[in-house]
Amino acid sequence: MKVQYSFLKNFLSTDLSQAKLADVFTKVGFECECEGSIIDFDITPNRGDVLSLRGLKREFQAQQSKIFKDISKYEKIIFKKDKKIINKIDKTGCGNYQLMLVQGLTSVRALDSKKRNFLSAAGVPLIHPLVDLGNYVMLEMGTPMHVFDSDHLKFPLNIVFPISKKTSFQAIGGDTKIVESSSLTIQDQQGIQAIAGIIGGEKTSVSKNTTNIAVEAAFFNPAKIANQARKYGLATDASHRFERGVDPELQQKALARFLALLKEIATYDSLECYKGASVQLKPQFISLNVERFNNFSGFSLSAKTIKLFLEALGFASMPSKTSKTTHLKFQVPSHRFDMELEEDLYEEILRCYGYDNIPINPPKSGPALKATNNSASAHLKAGLVFGGFQELMHMPFVSTETFNALNSNDWSPAELSNPINENEPLMRGSLFSSLFSAINLNVKKGHSAIKFFEEGNVFHKTKNGFAQETHLSGLVYYHEQQKTWSNKYFQYDFYSLKAEVLKLLQSLRVQSIHLAPNSSATIFTANAMDIFSGKKKIGMLGEINPSATQKLIKNPAFGFEIYPENISTKPAVPKLKPVSKFPSSSRDLNILVDKSYLYAEIERVLLNGKIKFLHTLALANTFEGPGISDGLISMTLRFMFQSPVKSLQESEINASMDYAFNLLHKALSVKIRS
Repeated sequence: MKVQYSFLKNFLSTDLSQAKLADVFTKVGFECECEGSIIDFDITPNRGDVLSLRGLKREFQAQQSKIFKDISKYEKIIFKKDKKIINKIDKTGCGNYQLMLVQGLTSVRALDSKKRNFLSAAGVPLIHPLVDLGNYVMLEMGTPMHVFDSDHLKFPLNIVFPISKKTSFQAIGGDTKIVESSSLTIQDQQGIQAIAGIIGGEKTSVSKNTTNIAVEAAFFNPAKIANQARKYGLATDASHRFERGVDPELQQKALARFLALLKEIATYDSLECYKGASVQLKPQFISLNVERFNNFSGFSLSAKTIKLFLEALGFASMPSKTSKTTHLKFQVPSHRFDMELEEDLYEEILRCYGYDNIPINPPKSGPALKATNNSASAHLKAGLVFGGFQELMHMPFVSTETFNALNSNDWSPAELSNPINENEPLMRGSLFSSLFSAINLNVKKGHSAIKFFEEGNVFHKTKNGFAQETHLSGLVYYHEQQKTWSNKYFQYDFYSLKAEVLKLLQSLRVQSIHLAPNSSATIFTANAMDIFSGKKKIGMLGEINPSATQKLIKNPAFGFEIYPENISTKPAVPKLKPVSKFPSSSRDLNILVDKSYLYAEIERVLLNGKIKFLHTLALANTFEGPGISDGLISMTLRFMFQSPVKSLQESEINASMDYAFNLLHKALSVKIRS
């Protein structure tokens, strides 16, 4: 919001220089920059009440511990209800609606030079004295207004959502807009005459021939106005304010101010003011404990001082039900949509007192408490960082194309009602899309060895709304071959990733880890595995399918996806066994087995068979080639036998080996390789 310094100085009745005035507002939370004779205010989205001279004056006087005084001139006007003027109002979109009809306007003159310069400096174009006056009142009081040429209106007016989804409307300037059913509109008996809170129509706009006007002041629900202007390629001062929230109790006063200023530039014959059905706002109250605030801030402020600060900002002090002077209660003013919690009042007190005045108190000595996070996510993230991965964070919005490319679970996407970016209207269903973009960006910057991971929520639609799950996904990508210290090239592959992920899970003491082939995830090629802990799927890993990256990655990449919520963090009770003092003995078994069987299945058969004296089992070697029939593979299994109570006899070991072969032959039809 840009304000001319000379105009603001007079409005605030202050002698502060431009730099000092900007510094005052910066200290109370509204960062300012001086551009010539203009002060540019950076107002946060939650403070729509400060997008006006009135709001700036209230904040300025509160900083000086003064109660806001409104010295502007207003005309006394009486509002009445008449269904012939204002008929239907959709209360979900419009909280109140007022209309002032002025008849017989003559001798309409331009605003004085100070007001015109003020409007121009604020970036508001000068159009017509009556329109300029409405814009000035908006900037002065914070309530957007619209001026219709009432001769082109056919009363009564209805403030409703359009029934037809493809209703055309010619906006001011001549552009034709197709009004969506989600847009609140101002309609007369001829059709749509304005899109509420955004723009008026060309047909009812004010011209040099206008003698009768209808001045609108209303409160529109911010949730119904948000993002509507963007749908029509518009960005108006009115929509900017309505989206952030306009004081719902200021409309009648704004019309009274408009009329007082109108008398300075024109004469008129008659005046009538009307109001429609309105929604009564429930008063909101917040309690504040003085002792708790002082402990939080390090101050020793009295209840009297705290009351002074908050009352200066418009918070009304309410009688307390208790006799304790440290328990205060305040009614939230109608212009403060952002106030809900006691801590919100803390911020207001600190702003008035001055952040620079907060005392720096040395910490009190005491026992150091280690805040430890024992969640699976925390352990996994720490392990990945130690493994050379870098953590990323991204916004959770994606395009329809991206969601579909990574949708392995046949999820229905969770759609945004008011997307920030029209090209990204969905909530993400996978973390990989952001990781692909990050790799593409880093490769362009010259990085060749990349290991990224991200933890975040993914979303999908359900029958009753939407669901979210926490995922932890990672990618390993080598754009160029990497040399080791011995000048040998290192080739990262599926087995490299498998080793990293399994070591990570084992460090978390995840029980009963096993892998199974994955054939459903579109993100991976056929070279992929699901990760299980017992019967529960806790993740998947594999080689990234190039088609899923939307051409962001050219070379082979490997990734994983882990579901921390499915991993138990309960510590496993270790089982201790005494180390045997008797010698061990190893034997190899060369077998021929069908290639469709994985080693994991062979291992499962042997371990479930409870082979006597078996201490460890490992796969020593595999072979395919000359001498091996098609469809078969040779595996060398290495058995180690040991007893905790005696030295084993050759006959006992041979018996165990025979038993092991019989188990495999019966379950998997294996043969001895000669």
